[in-house]
Amino acid sequence: MSAGIVGYGVYIPKYRIKREIIGKAWSTGGRGENSIAYRDEDVITMGTEASLNAINDSGIDSSSELEAIYLGTDSCLHIEHSSLGIIGEVLRTKEEIDVADFTASPRASFAALKACQDAINAKRIKYGLVIGSEARSVSPGSPEELNCGDGAVALLLGTNNTIADIEGVYTCSTNIIDRWRDANSPYPKEYEPRFTRDYGYQRHIVKAGNAILQKLGANIGDFQHVILQQPNARMVKTAAKTMKIKPEQTQTGDLFAFLGDLGAASVLMGLAAVLDKAKPGDRILALAYGSGVSDAIALRVNEKIEEIRERVNTVESYLRSKEYLEDYVSFAKMKGALKKDISPIKLGLPPASSALWRDGREIRQLNGAKCKDCGYVNYPPSVRKICIRCGNTEFEKVILSRKGKVHTFCLSIYVPPPLESPQPIIIADLDDDNRYRALGTEIRTNKDIMIDMPVELVVRNIITEDGVGVYGNVFRPLR
Repeated sequence: MSAGIVGYGVYIPKYRIKREIIGKAWSTGGRGENSIAYRDEDVITMGTEASLNAINDSGIDSSSELEAIYLGTDSCLHIEHSSLGIIGEVLRTKEEIDVADFTASPRASFAALKACQDAINAKRIKYGLVIGSEARSVSPGSPEELNCGDGAVALLLGTNNTIADIEGVYTCSTNIIDRWRDANSPYPKEYEPRFTRDYGYQRHIVKAGNAILQKLGANIGDFQHVILQQPNARMVKTAAKTMKIKPEQTQTGDLFAFLGDLGAASVLMGLAAVLDKAKPGDRILALAYGSGVSDAIALRVNEKIEEIRERVNTVESYLRSKEYLEDYVSFAKMKGALKKDISPIKLGLPPASSALWRDGREIRQLNGAKCKDCGYVNYPPSVRKICIRCGNTEFEKVILSRKGKVHTFCLSIYVPPPLESPQPIIIADLDDDNRYRALGTEIRTNKDIMIDMPVELVVRNIITEDGVGVYGNVFRPLR
């Protein structure tokens, strides 16, 4: 059997901004809205949450069955250093796992998908996770600032219990420079928008789409759903018209009006939205483009799709779970375009130190040590060698729950930079009857938190020093 999709998961940040607010700040216009990553979110944290959703939806054991993780992003945090270490730790993967980062293009996630598909078809791995995650830096006042959104998608690929089978793939590429970003610039550049539209996106998308139809001996009307890379609404509409794609074929997977241009997560997010509603037998055509390369992939949904419906956190549920930013200043602060020129306080231990490396894994995995005598759970296990309740020294490993309710909290107003006030500190009673203390996130005022409020532990970038992030679990109001 060839590779197919076994499960999938998405993550869309809570915050949104209407494009008209961005446009008004620069005396232009704008329609629709963009999803905006919170100040402690990035491609790693969003990719982690999407991956956890994908693993939960598929029902596999990532600690023993997952053999590869491939990440595609145009928002790579490091030129040298993989972004997948944190994600692998949270998923509790074994050390015998293949990881690879694909970048430098909005179609990077498709490069990752094809690499995973090839590894499975070659029987080198059984299950592989493909992640598309995007949180791009955008130049103030640019078209990218007006259009770009943030989010992540994860697809679990395998040959057993697939929900959608891959019928075929096609790739075409040319040496075209339409958009680019050099290593010394945080923002992409563009020669001329019409050149990008006509000779970059339009030419490559149409060619790849027509070529895979010819390869499969199919017509565009044979596909119930068609998903195109979504840099903006006009480019999608023009390409769809050229290929004679009907509006009802793109309606489910076209999310630009609600999320913006998700880059490497764009087509995969549209695919997830389609899988949320697709029926057995439906055929899906997905077309991605970036940096002179266009990919086409055709899939057929099977009856297994119905078995995972109740476990899936749908795209629609994330679209409904949102809060709007009311002004451009709040948006600019959240994107990091507007910040104080102050030196952050140094950590007691450098983020790259051996001590944080040793302790970080078990903290991020929420490992605990349950006393075999009194049953009290001590954590972190490497520090608690003696039960703090009864003094016993024999333990069994347990994993703490990620959900609970607020027991008590405080909001710190005066915090050292780069932390921003109000900084919540929360003690919560977890669903497994353990009590846990952690920082809070997405709590902007005292109205956003209260005693007994449901919360969940999520991975966030707590602080970054010398380009190295410190990631840990924080409490977020339950979404």
